[in-house]
Amino acid sequence: MNNHSNLRSALQMGAAALLGALTLAAGGCSSTSTTSDDSLDAVVPISSSEWKIDHDAFKKLGYRWDWSGYPPLQSRAQIVHTTAHHDVIIAQGSGATLSVLDAKTGKVRWSRQVDRPTTSFFESVRYGETLYVASETDLYEIDLRNGNTIDRDRLHAVTSTRPVIVDNIAIFGTTAGELFGFQMDQDFKLWSYQFDGPIKTPPAVIDEEFVAAISDGGDLRTIRVKSAESGITSRIAGGTTTNILTDGFSIYVGSTDQSVYSFAVEDGLRYWRQRSSAPITVQPVLHETTLYVTTDDLGLSAMDVDSGKPLWSNKSVHGWVVGLRDGSDLLVWTGRELISLDADRGDILSRTKMDDVAGVRTDMFEDGNLYIIASDGRIARFSPR
Repeated sequence: MNNHSNLRSALQMGAAALLGALTLAAGGCSSTSTTSDDSLDAVVPISSSEWKIDHDAFKKLGYRWDWSGYPPLQSRAQIVHTTAHHDVIIAQGSGATLSVLDAKTGKVRWSRQVDRPTTSFFESVRYGETLYVASETDLYEIDLRNGNTIDRDRLHAVTSTRPVIVDNIAIFGTTAGELFGFQMDQDFKLWSYQFDGPIKTPPAVIDEEFVAAISDGGDLRTIRVKSAESGITSRIAGGTTTNILTDGFSIYVGSTDQSVYSFAVEDGLRYWRQRSSAPITVQPVLHETTLYVTTDDLGLSAMDVDSGKPLWSNKSVHGWVVGLRDGSDLLVWTGRELISLDADRGDILSRTKMDDVAGVRTDMFEDGNLYIIASDGRIARFSPR
């Protein structure tokens, strides 16, 4: 398997899927675990044996170790989704476990099993103090503060994406090409819109009125959230395996048709297209006026959002941009290394090889805390020095 194939295996994201690799260093603080009343006995803390952290390596990247935490998991289960917020870390296990860790201390605030261990869940979505956790057929509303179930809705459909929440409406895609809005306070399907093929990536919220979605066949549309009225319509030669992005003015798509696109939100006009020799499989990242994209031809590029022209490219780096430190150091996860790049030129400043990791997260793009998720489910937090 070549390097690009290895990268795709490690970095393909479904919303934000976990990305893989690290060997860390110093005794981690053991986390205490509390579980909600409806948790099952099968959910147990993982081993809290010493986790070795290479402090010098993280010092070169500009970070220092704060804590190591241990979300409970089913036996032989793995972390499948991790989301970092300013106050909590949300960890979902393959055995239908859901855990919330305190961001300051790494201690488990609560942990529970949401459904049967064989039930698969999409990445949870936070809306205020509520977590929305969806399987293919059900939507759970869970109180973020204590893990109690607020509501459980039957969706009467088989979904293929995590929900997007706009007010009291949850919006899903299906493999049958249906985009539908589910009114949560009344527990019914409010509307449905048919695309020309399966919808496998979640829609993107443009504003309070519209979301954008794309099918595997390249059917790109904006849909009015409350009425399902169609807005703009555009078509490309393929779909996407990464999340589409928007800044409220343009919609950005890294496509399986070997191109990156920008479309106008107002009328669907294609602003630009940048071609590649292979499908775009690493999640693009939008920050202010720059779109960071990895392609087979150019490696990692910083593209100007107005023109699509690369401001710089580094062919030796293929990865996902996770954050910006001190306004100048771009942090990139390759699936094997954390690399620091000069944000203005793309030159490599430092690189740290990592093994046995399931993912890397930050709680905000600029000067955020860095979270490393080990393959066995342990999580370590590092803060900017």
